[in-house]
Amino acid sequence: MDVFDLDMSAAEKMTALTKGYPFAFQVLGYLYWENRDRKSIDDILPEYDQYLEEYVYDKIWSELSELDKKILTELAKSGVCKVKELRERLEMKSELFSVYRDRLKRKGVIDTSEYGKLALALPRFAEFAEMRQFL
Repeated sequence: MDVFDLDMSAAEKMTALTKGYPFAFQVLGYLYWENRDRKSIDDILPEYDQYLEEYVYDKIWSELSELDKKILTELAKSGVCKVKELRERLEMKSELFSVYRDRLKRKGVIDTSEYGKLALALPRFAEFAEMRQFL
């Protein structure tokens, strides 16, 4: 707040946009610092997304199976989601879904900290996954 001369609302927004990831924090901080007199936080989001995509998310995505991608794309549409609902939408049996859920958790792509629910762990990964389905 002090460095960027932000109010509490803007600082909280920037914090939420990074989800605590150091690289995301550095990129967003750099972009905001460079553009603070000309652009709002919302205005720099496309450039922020581009950095995340080029330096992190493209690599992660390239190492995923087609079913991993399908799961993440569906999860991106719904945000925080009950495991059972997501599994049913994907028409996957519990045993098979568990394998993919565990693998995505180990890769750090999903958050399983809330019992029975899933969420994407990475900042703005939902936007990235949704764009990938159209490519």
